[in-house]
Amino acid sequence: MPSRKRDSISSLGERGLLRRIYARFSRTCPGVIIGPGDDAAALRVPASRALVASQDDLVENTHFERRWASPERLAGHLLAINLSDLAAMGEVRPLGCLVSAGLPRSLPASWALRLLAGLDRAAKRAGVAVLGGNLARSERIFLSMCILGAARADRLIRRSGARPGELLCGVGPLGEASAGVSLMRSGQPPKNHPLVRAFWEVRPQLKAGRCLAGLATSMLDNSDGLARSAEILAEESGVRIRVRMGEAPASRPLRLFCLARRLDLRLHQFKGGEDYGLIFTARRRDWPGLKRLLPQAYRLGGVEKGRGVVLEGTRRAPRSLFEHF
Repeated sequence: MPSRKRDSISSLGERGLLRRIYARFSRTCPGVIIGPGDDAAALRVPASRALVASQDDLVENTHFERRWASPERLAGHLLAINLSDLAAMGEVRPLGCLVSAGLPRSLPASWALRLLAGLDRAAKRAGVAVLGGNLARSERIFLSMCILGAARADRLIRRSGARPGELLCGVGPLGEASAGVSLMRSGQPPKNHPLVRAFWEVRPQLKAGRCLAGLATSMLDNSDGLARSAEILAEESGVRIRVRMGEAPASRPLRLFCLARRLDLRLHQFKGGEDYGLIFTARRRDWPGLKRLLPQAYRLGGVEKGRGVVLEGTRRAPRSLFEHF
């Protein structure tokens, strides 16, 4: 029977793993001058465009647990959550990404190779070049991506543009992904359970972001939950946000999940994170046209003078749950 050491990434060694990375990702892509293998990558930025950059990470036992996270799904999820950051900036075209990994020496070599295969498939689907990155030894799995895109500077949307009298709106699910995480942590639900898929199969709202350029006055991606997203927009814009959950979409699986666990559906949607939709503000006069352009958009409340967040129907909005520190 093979030893664990012979099956681990330490048997490949850093050079062996790098050779596999170069073989998989060194193909020529449009706009790439130098890809993986040199000290730095080189990328053409389209004329008259600003370079847009963001970074997001996945840390074992913080964002996922190995027992319920396949390497292929992790790779796709990592790319999707980074693309979601570009979507939140408006009309941005993805260009490429840099990926770094901290991996335990004892990690099976097959796990690392499956991660590369998953990243390759996800990048090809999204039309994103994998430009390089870094490898390091770590006690736990740590995956980091820096995503690069191009945009017209005057079409970028920031978090600080909300003004009193505007609407708070959303695109994408609310509360689905956090329900999926709860199911995975509590047992072994089917891989194709719709709430589990809602967590793994993030759909970056790139098309919606492009549509909202020139219409949204402020925007961010909904990674840490609606409560936290509303807090951030209120803080950055210097306003109060009043949240009304009446139009928030809720799938049948989510309703059944909340019913089985005796959870308040709207409160769960208000607090839950990891959905990676878009939360934005818009002028009231623009709502009819915006709704025609984005039929899946919904209203979540309004912007007022003042500070903080108020959840309508409660005396005081519950504080958002997630903080790293």
